[in-house]
Amino acid sequence: MNLFKKMKGQKFTVGLDIGNHSLKIVKLRHNKDSYFLEATGIKELPKGTIEGGEIKKRDVLIDALTHIVNQCDPNIREIVFSMSGNGIISDKVMFKIEDDDNADELILWEASQRSPFDVDDITLDYKILRKIPETGETEVLLVAAKNQIMQSYLDLIYDAALVPVIVDVDAFAITNCYGLECAGLPDMGTVALLNIGHNMTNITFIKDKVYHSTRDISTAGEFFNRILQRNMGLSSEDALQAIKGKTTGTIDMSQLKQSVSYAAEELASGIDLAFSYYKSSDNTDSIDKIVLSGGGAYIPSLSQFLEDRYETKVQISNPLAFVQYNKSLFGDTDVQSIGALLTVAMGLALRKPGE
Repeated sequence: MNLFKKMKGQKFTVGLDIGNHSLKIVKLRHNKDSYFLEATGIKELPKGTIEGGEIKKRDVLIDALTHIVNQCDPNIREIVFSMSGNGIISDKVMFKIEDDDNADELILWEASQRSPFDVDDITLDYKILRKIPETGETEVLLVAAKNQIMQSYLDLIYDAALVPVIVDVDAFAITNCYGLECAGLPDMGTVALLNIGHNMTNITFIKDKVYHSTRDISTAGEFFNRILQRNMGLSSEDALQAIKGKTTGTIDMSQLKQSVSYAAEELASGIDLAFSYYKSSDNTDSIDKIVLSGGGAYIPSLSQFLEDRYETKVQISNPLAFVQYNKSLFGDTDVQSIGALLTVAMGLALRKPGE
């Protein structure tokens, strides 16, 4: 499976984000100078359906996939989906490539030597990030995916009567979406794209609009949920609603902010560690901007906490602000409250057909 395969003969792309907590789908039409959102949907999964990226309740997940597709557009067949976590490893390598004709063979051979996986158990791919005229070197992003994990998702998608035409990576989808949101803006130096999911947080570093690296952080939405339950005596469901910013008059807002700050300190420790890796490979001492995505982006006071701690601008991803759509598509839903949830799915749907 070519991780960077391109689709042909279509004017739209369907991105499917299979998360531990929910499914998100985006059908995006590619116009000449703009994008039109034709359909979208979010469906929460029963607890334990997916744990740590591993499918635990296969039939439940197939039913959920079928439901969300039929709800959006029963004619959807070809989709782009992504992987993350332990099933994926990526690394940047500098190459001296004398002849473009042998680039593919050289790069994939090098990837097979570097991957910590058994070469027989993985699928390898690469993407050329940039060529450096001063040194004659080429910067290449290598990607290795575990076949067993990838195949389990491929089989499931086929059994849901869908056709996976591209397998992508969450970090690249998020980077793709950021490219949409920052188009036309000047370079921002170091930007940290913080995707806060249910069980895992991914931090992707962008340097001058070019992908740099990604790290996983174990602190995510579920950790905040547990802290709110413990510190505030909330049920799991009430804590989940509070994390989403849907608080009632019975919630002590001061106590909520204190609990979020406590959990955010643990998240910040993971960010600090990831940033130390980034600094070791790049000459920089600061994060110039943080962009939040995923369900955790809406945790009350979290963006302010990160802004104060890192003394930098923090914004919440909202790709819906950069595409066209009919307002009736969302009914009474406030699009400002769901944009960050659709970041990965939107990034997948931005994969251009016909190239």
